[in-house]
Amino acid sequence: MYGLPCGIHRYRVASNISLADFANRPKDVKGWVDDLPDDVFNQVWDARHGGDIGKQCVSTWLQSIGYTDATPGRVETVQFRERR
Repeated sequence: MYGLPCGIHRYRVASNISLADFANRPKDVKGWVDDLPDDVFNQVWDARHGGDIGKQCVSTWLQSIGYTDATPGRVETVQFRERR
């Protein structure tokens, strides 16, 4: 069901799930970095956690070794993973 138009946009109303329930739902999906080989992942992890190598530099390096879909945003997710 859609609410009244606001400008040129129409906004959905009456969600079936609350924000708190949505945030606390089970999350069993893998991220892009989870598919990297351990050696490559650990180099990225070390660079992002202990060094001064930026995510743009890391994504450019990953692209140069064949990971053409590497982006700074995907590299940033390493910050939230444990080292392998």
